[in-house]
Amino acid sequence: MTASEPPHEGGEGRPAARGNKDARIGIAFALTAIFVWGFIPILYKILAVVPPGEVLAHRVLWSLAVVLPLCAIQDGGRSLLRHLQDRRSLVLLAVTAALIASNWMGFIVAVNTSQVLQSSLGYFISPLMSVAMGIVLLRERLTWTQGAAFALAAIGVLNHAVAFGAPPWIALWLASSFALYSYLRKITRAEALEGLTFEMLCLAPLAVGYVVWLGGAGAFGPSQPGLSFALVLAGISTSLPLVWFTAGARRLRLATIGFLQFLSPSIQFLLAVLYFGEPFAAADFLTFGCIWVAIALYMWPRPRAVAAA
Repeated sequence: MTASEPPHEGGEGRPAARGNKDARIGIAFALTAIFVWGFIPILYKILAVVPPGEVLAHRVLWSLAVVLPLCAIQDGGRSLLRHLQDRRSLVLLAVTAALIASNWMGFIVAVNTSQVLQSSLGYFISPLMSVAMGIVLLRERLTWTQGAAFALAAIGVLNHAVAFGAPPWIALWLASSFALYSYLRKITRAEALEGLTFEMLCLAPLAVGYVVWLGGAGAFGPSQPGLSFALVLAGISTSLPLVWFTAGARRLRLATIGFLQFLSPSIQFLLAVLYFGEPFAAADFLTFGCIWVAIALYMWPRPRAVAAA
């Protein structure tokens, strides 16, 4: 075939076009999820008048109301049943359920106490925390860029502790719980949707029990339609973006996903400073500066990856 000839059906042109279309669809899915996650503190600010435990309970229940039907539609729930019959998966997913509940609670507390800046810091640190877990749990060796990134992140956290008299506990809580959650979810080999469904099923009895115990003292009900709607949205805005992000990740390169994962905490950072008016002191410049340089080093392409490209 010469350069002037059009590609035949099923030739090289069609796969390339299909790949470009998949990439555009993937970007659309991933960015939609990221923007929802990035701006979600606005919703939780509305829910600041509701006790964190009640917000968490509704986040679990309404997430389950979304993911359970989707899981059933996907393959009739067969993949979920396979994990229910696997003792190892049962144990690991029960642990990840506790970890994701802890992470969600940390985020709710961060917003309720006007510490969205720490929430942003936590999700910036999380990938670097994953590197640390790889060293400890999997005995992985650090590249020089990863070592430098980890050292800079440690300097940033230490600077915060010295400047403000205490470590950024909420940021460390969010980063460590999510990094450990990601590691355990990886070794369970459960897909995102079925894994989240099982986790919500594990947490649902506690959530239902707590809501029933609250009874008329809870915020959910016809007497408070605005808060009730916000509590429903808390669950929907958790589960649907995860489905969208997973759909996007399947169509995109890992390098692209690695870059996109930092957009959500960047939006939260801007919200905290520009919209919520949280103080951003000189010490914060050094802390976030160290973290941002660390992320740049973390994202630095490895020689093998460059050669493969």
